[in-house]
Amino acid sequence: MIQSLARGLEILSILQEKGSATVAEIAAALDVNKSTVSRLMATLMQYDMVSIDTVSKKYRLGFRNLYLGEGVKKNFTIAQAARPYLHKICDETKESVHLATMGNRRMYIVDQVMSQRDYNVSAQVGMIEAWHCSSVGKCVLAHKSQAFIDAILEDYDFVAYTPHTITTREALENELSRIRDQGYALDDEEVTVGVRCLAVPIFNYGGVSCCIGISAPKDQITPETIKSYTRCMKKYCSQISKELADGLYRDPASTR
Repeated sequence: MIQSLARGLEILSILQEKGSATVAEIAAALDVNKSTVSRLMATLMQYDMVSIDTVSKKYRLGFRNLYLGEGVKKNFTIAQAARPYLHKICDETKESVHLATMGNRRMYIVDQVMSQRDYNVSAQVGMIEAWHCSSVGKCVLAHKSQAFIDAILEDYDFVAYTPHTITTREALENELSRIRDQGYALDDEEVTVGVRCLAVPIFNYGGVSCCIGISAPKDQITPETIKSYTRCMKKYCSQISKELADGLYRDPASTR
């Protein structure tokens, strides 16, 4: 299975370089028999990763690659736009800051800037964050449509990571409403005892699919610092939104 995946990826690279190629040409490039390549091409065609010219019998990259490429481009745009502001937030709050974005209906940490404190809490790039208890998960979920929320929460496993974790749909729905009203999400020791996290959404013309978060020991994220931290985060999230959408975005949080 791993070998087939590797060969499939090599085929895509060959087609990208050559523009188009026959089964025989691809088999020669991979040094495998034509029957093996034919089976791989059939699978790639099933997922629209390649297409075939019925006259020349040459394969070329399929339209699915355009979709995947746009997804990569979008995420890199967000990361590139947000990176300098992560540093600004870290400088002003002295806390570790991270960027989270949604992919395949999951929330991923895609970038972070760590504070210089002797003891700091930081997210791990690539980490998947839970919808029901992480600040970034709740932050994005709060700004999704009810249909999306219903789909996510259907048969959802409300894992209780700590005694503070939200474990029912009713409690989570109430929390999402509160997040929309206040303009930020709080993980109040819901994932890790002794750790609090804040998250503020990044608004774009396509809605909310990413946000910026802060993680710190609970004695550093207090009612007093929450106000100043979220004010700082909203300011820079608003600027990121403007850069991403050239002003075409809805930002109700900026009025709070």
